[in-house]
Amino acid sequence: MELFQVVSLTIEQVIRMVFPIWFAVILGPLVGWRKNALPGMLAFWGLLAVGRLLLMFSSNPVNSYMIPEPLNTIIFVLTGLVLGIISFAKKSVDRQKLHRTVDKAKKAQDILDVSPAQFEKMVAEMFNLLGHKARRVGHSGDHGIDVLVDAKNGEKWVVQCKRWRGTIGEPELRDFYGAMHHEKADKGMFVTTGKFTQQARDWSKGKPMELLDGDGFLKTWRKVKAVSSK
Repeated sequence: MELFQVVSLTIEQVIRMVFPIWFAVILGPLVGWRKNALPGMLAFWGLLAVGRLLLMFSSNPVNSYMIPEPLNTIIFVLTGLVLGIISFAKKSVDRQKLHRTVDKAKKAQDILDVSPAQFEKMVAEMFNLLGHKARRVGHSGDHGIDVLVDAKNGEKWVVQCKRWRGTIGEPELRDFYGAMHHEKADKGMFVTTGKFTQQARDWSKGKPMELLDGDGFLKTWRKVKAVSSK
């Protein structure tokens, strides 16, 4: 119990120190705008919001070094609302841009210029349009899993995306199959802008795995868009 009290007091002291200068901490990335700074700004705002809410139940008032209370808290709340609106608008614009890129593509080569991250977002969006819940998780140490899908039937699916010009062979599928087992996935899908060798297709038969090459991806995307637009 004593340890809990010490930790609680320490957290409260940190919040009391940081909250009065929240604008410098949260809005700092706006100086020389850093790419992808908005998610971090919102995350830190959320942490401070929880801390400020907890301080409302404290008997000691929150001191402000520069902006008096409650004006400081009011501006803080409004800033969070603005950041949330900007984030929502940005996601909407990015999603529309992603759709336009795929919709304009006539063949797989037309999407080779997008970044690997953008291709992963395209694949995740395809599953979302189908009514599943997909999220991009691709990063270093992801064991070859780029997209996680919570399927409508309750299953867990994993997806690997490869924006490649060449072919995908059996070794890549073996590695992906191992990642499927590591994630305890019910099903896996390997999506590439390139092609699969015949050996790879033969090896995947009978396994809970689907292969989608570049032309197949575009064909599936068009079918999904046609169904979702009805």
